[in-house]
Amino acid sequence: VKPSSSNQPSRAEEYRSARKLDVEILARIVRIVLHYPVRVAIAISATLLSSTFQLFIPRYVGKAVDQAQGLLGKSGSTPGEIENALLIAGLMIIALSILRGLFAVVQNYFGESVDHCLAGELRKRFYDRVQQLDLSFHDHAHTGDLITRGMLDLEGIRYFPSTGLVRTLMLLVLVTGGAAILLSTNFLLGLVALSFVPVIAVSSAVARLQLRYLWLKQQERLTRLTNFMEENLSGIRIVRAFSARDHEIARFQTRSAGVLEIAFRRLMARVRSVTFMGLVFYLAMTGVLWVGGNMVLSGQITVGRLTEFLAFMMILQMPVRQIGMTVNSYARASTCGARLFSVLDEPSLVDTNAGRPHLKVTEGTVRFENVDFQYPLSKSGENIISGISFEIGSGRTLGIVGPPGSGKSTIARLIPR
Repeated sequence: VKPSSSNQPSRAEEYRSARKLDVEILARIVRIVLHYPVRVAIAISATLLSSTFQLFIPRYVGKAVDQAQGLLGKSGSTPGEIENALLIAGLMIIALSILRGLFAVVQNYFGESVDHCLAGELRKRFYDRVQQLDLSFHDHAHTGDLITRGMLDLEGIRYFPSTGLVRTLMLLVLVTGGAAILLSTNFLLGLVALSFVPVIAVSSAVARLQLRYLWLKQQERLTRLTNFMEENLSGIRIVRAFSARDHEIARFQTRSAGVLEIAFRRLMARVRSVTFMGLVFYLAMTGVLWVGGNMVLSGQITVGRLTEFLAFMMILQMPVRQIGMTVNSYARASTCGARLFSVLDEPSLVDTNAGRPHLKVTEGTVRFENVDFQYPLSKSGENIISGISFEIGSGRTLGIVGPPGSGKSTIARLIPR
């Protein structure tokens, strides 16, 4: 058996890494989010109120159905009393729906505003840090990788406040509140109605983590594709000079096909997940209709109470499905945050303030006097340039020629120092 000499992680290791949550990274993001306390407080308050109003709607729907049955002669109340009760129930449903909708708009607006404030602050920090890092960092960092971190990874963090923090609060209110109401109303029927919750929650979380793994693979391939495009666009004259257009197009199509293949795998995983969750939900609804229908026939509950349970199931369906999206939001923010913060925390090998004399521009002359230079991370330990001396006056041009690696770019980069 030939031993493997590769240091690349296995697929299982990559999957474990994709679902790993870095609490310190998430806490760091939360601390930045708290820089906007008013927006966060409004978003949280609106979420609590919107979810609470939504929980009251099924109760009045059930009452409206029971009052409608009274109009059909199945109640001892007078028609006028029944009509008044039905009118009150209808008005309460309308009022609760309007209030729920208004606070949902406030929640979405301020949640998104926190997203954009977070993205704006991180974008500024990232750009400032890239500008301040020493040139040896840029010698080893690919431009395409920096672009990916400053765009795709930042987008992965941007949605964390609204799809992670705020949605977690909404899920807690709806799921725990709905479960408490259903179980306290009728324990057996409540268990049947809630049977889909753990199955869909686990299935959704697992599916989202699988999608997370595929998203990371797609991001990795997009980074390589971006690097390839950046290198080709910067060297387009060389490509044309050597008539290598067809060769480079074929290489690009190969990399693009890899990205497309991952995209189709993500699509199939999402389709399987949605189909399975829909099947489980409608099986649970069938169970509620069967058990609840028998209870209605035996006189244990009313038709309105059964309608109330079905309405609660419809309300809980979407939040439970969003558990996977919320888990994915935490995992994505953790992974993308680690990649972005690795640049923000990159130490600078050059302290630009230590012993730096004040530079006063006079006649605009550039002068090198016996300059030696070696990159700190150089593996060879040899100087890139040695004993370089020249002087360029204002308005003059100096041509520097030499083979690759002789230090031409190094001299140009030393001038701002």
